[in-house]
Amino acid sequence: MQRYGDGAENELPLEVNGDYTRDIGYLKISEYNVNVTNCNSHNNLLNNIWYQPEEVFPVFGTPEERQHIFWVPVDPRYYAIAKTLEGLKLEGCLNATTCLSHPPKVTRVHRGTSASIYLDNAAYRSFIYNKFDVSPVEMESAAVALICYQQNVPYIVIRALSDMAGGGTSESNEASTFITLAATNSVEVTVQFTKQLSTKKYQDA
Repeated sequence: MQRYGDGAENELPLEVNGDYTRDIGYLKISEYNVNVTNCNSHNNLLNNIWYQPEEVFPVFGTPEERQHIFWVPVDPRYYAIAKTLEGLKLEGCLNATTCLSHPPKVTRVHRGTSASIYLDNAAYRSFIYNKFDVSPVEMESAAVALICYQQNVPYIVIRALSDMAGGGTSESNEASTFITLAATNSVEVTVQFTKQLSTKKYQDA
C-alpha cells in the first residue's frame, strides 16, 4: 500500500533493489469511494495498492538467486486434456428443491487468481476481471502452483465454483449452500481428468 500523496509516478520503497515493482498495476482506493457529492476531485487516505509478484527460487535457476513470478502457467498437456472434459455432465442440484440457476459446465479459463482473502464483493470482482482478465477466484491453489513452478513439476488447477464472489444473488452466503455440490463436481472432474491422463494417447504425448 502506497504512502498517501504518492502516485503512479512515484517510486515504491525498495523498488530500486528489485523488491517491489510498478509493472503489474495497482488498485486506486479513491475510485471506489461512495457518497461523495459536489466534488470533482476526491482522494482516499488508503491511496493505492500495488500488485506484486511472488519471490521464488526455481530448481532450474541459479542457486540462491531469486526470481519473481506473477502468473504461473499451467502445463499445456494438462490444459489440452481439460478441453476433452468440456461436455462432461455435472450435478446441478443439491436436492429436489435446491438447484443452481444454470446448469454447471466444465470450462477452461484464460486466467484465475488465488489469494488469502475470501472474495464476496462485486466491485472488486469486476476490477480484477477488467484489470487482469481474471474470472475464477479462490484461496488455495497459489501455494500448489508456486511449489510446482519452483520444483519444475507440471500442474493444473481444477476448481468448482461455490459462489459468484459477490456478483450473484443478494444471498451473501451462496458458498455455504453450494459448497458440497461444488466439491462433488470437482471430484468428478478430477477423476475423469485422471482417467484421460492415464490413457496411452496422453502418456505418449
